[in-house]
Amino acid sequence: MEPTTPPTPVPVRGRVIATILSGAALILLIFVAQILVTLEREVTHLREELATKQDLANLAVHIGPPNPAMAKLEGTCTDCHTKETFEQAHGVAGDAHELVQRMSELSGAHIGQDEIPNVEAALAFMKCAHCHSSDRLKELAILSPKDRWDVIVKMMNEPGTTITQEDAQRIRDFYGEFWGWHTTR
Repeated sequence: MEPTTPPTPVPVRGRVIATILSGAALILLIFVAQILVTLEREVTHLREELATKQDLANLAVHIGPPNPAMAKLEGTCTDCHTKETFEQAHGVAGDAHELVQRMSELSGAHIGQDEIPNVEAALAFMKCAHCHSSDRLKELAILSPKDRWDVIVKMMNEPGTTITQEDAQRIRDFYGEFWGWHTTR
């Protein structure tokens, strides 16, 4: 018979360390599982409290002035003009820049040079109101900036529209500025 070598015993110290590490891993696993279960419960509860897009659309309809464009024109143009005056006498289908520039040069005009871009944008925004109600326009509030831009471009490309590329950019910027959104240029 050949001599056999006895198995080398695992030191007690090594077994203790392995047992401690296994226990710590088990405790950590249980802790992480508890966190995940708690997180899942909180997310489920949060879903009940989150607003839907329709909730936001309904809310947007009731926030702010009835007509954002007229609110922006308050004090600069409304001393002499009404919304109907803008639409009938000047026709918002024309070039807003030329119109506002000409009006700002009239004696008694209350349009400062720094207000011209806002007035131009408000007039461009009024073009949307030819087809859409103020409530419908406010629903844009729930869209992402990209989706809002896509809607504006789609409307710009509709047959018979008077919205130019420059108007589309003014509308996007006006709407974003009016509601406090940052615009992406």
